[in-house]
Amino acid sequence: MKILLVDDERLILMGLKKYIEKIEDVPCQVETAGNAKQALQILEYFHADLLITDIEMPGMNGLEFLDAVNRRNLCEYTIILSGYDKFEYAKGAIRYGVQDYLLKPVDKEALRENICAIAQKQEKKPDDRLKAYRPYFAHIDTESVPETIRREVEFIRENYNQDISLSLLAQRSGKKENYLCSLFKREWNVTFLELVNEARLKEALSLLMYHPELTVREIAGKIGYRTERQLFRLLRNTTGMTPQQLRERQETM
Repeated sequence: MKILLVDDERLILMGLKKYIEKIEDVPCQVETAGNAKQALQILEYFHADLLITDIEMPGMNGLEFLDAVNRRNLCEYTIILSGYDKFEYAKGAIRYGVQDYLLKPVDKEALRENICAIAQKQEKKPDDRLKAYRPYFAHIDTESVPETIRREVEFIRENYNQDISLSLLAQRSGKKENYLCSLFKREWNVTFLELVNEARLKEALSLLMYHPELTVREIAGKIGYRTERQLFRLLRNTTGMTPQQLRERQETM
């Protein structure tokens, strides 16, 4: 499950991120934002299944943020965090159809139960998740993407099925790894690993659906993975389905 955490208190943000990533019932990929404006930018590229946001933030508060998210259809499920037990906040949260309204300090067991419940809902409609998945590469041909990023992304496109790494990218480009990381994040709000995964996902879906003679292990090898478990994790995190479910879906279409 993809989760975006939004809170202007960094200690709370990092603490919740660490806790959520350790939940065994649901494997979670967690991104963080320190304010609503940054979160809206992240949601353009990071298709979150769940948004967990503070209600009191500088600039744009949580309810204004939720209004923007709903109008742009950026995330389906939301959990509100608040240090204030105020009726108007709860009423506003209900208006935006939030999953729950949790007071700080956050009851982590209640948070875990909410995440598991949302994951179960997602399991019941995997086709919608696959349709909603927004690839990063879809934006690479726009004029807003700097030429330096275009060159590095093109290399990833051509070599994703190899043992590709950020250090290799830095070595061939003559740039430092930290520079490349900050470049991707600053200019395009994406990471090196997300770009590699996007390329591998596209090929994996094609091989799974149109080459039934290939085993999952063989497909994993063809897209640059050493084990089929890595492919399982990629598919579950991005489409909500296993390789077998994807193939079954193709047979019924």
